[in-house]
Amino acid sequence: MDQAALNALLRPRMVCICRRVSEERIRQVVEAGASTFERVQELTDCSTNCGTCELRVRELIEKFRG
Repeated sequence: MDQAALNALLRPRMVCICRRVSEERIRQVVEAGASTFERVQELTDCSTNCGTCELRVRELIEKFRG
């Protein structure tokens, strides 16, 4: 495995590039009780710039709530 591949594995997967919000951060706030898109948005600032990540954020909320 080359260094670039190793770095990709170690780096958190970004969901909201604009606000640098990772999938892990979304999981954390959902598991802590945030159960709506609006609450996750409020706690993480995700999807408050361009909004293209909204669908993915909503999918992750469902996944981690489940």
